[in-house]
Amino acid sequence: MPLYGYACKSCGHMFQTLVRSSDVPTCPACASGDLEQQLSLIASPAKGGSDPEPVCAGGGGGCGQCCGMGAGMGLGGCG
Repeated sequence: MPLYGYACKSCGHMFQTLVRSSDVPTCPACASGDLEQQLSLIASPAKGGSDPEPVCAGGGGGCGQCCGMGAGMGLGGCG
């Protein structure tokens, strides 16, 4: 279930909600279905201009940098 951010066009309320493919979200403040889906960032960019260290602590993770491509799919791994 993906988490989406919305802005209600009726009352201006901004909120996030989990949405299944068959669900139609409504505003929790006014129950309107007139919503605008917002872009959301997963993580903020690293500061200082350097690349972040890969996160592979022996369990794979599929970063492709330290574990090999496809590690998250069982095609390679860290340990």
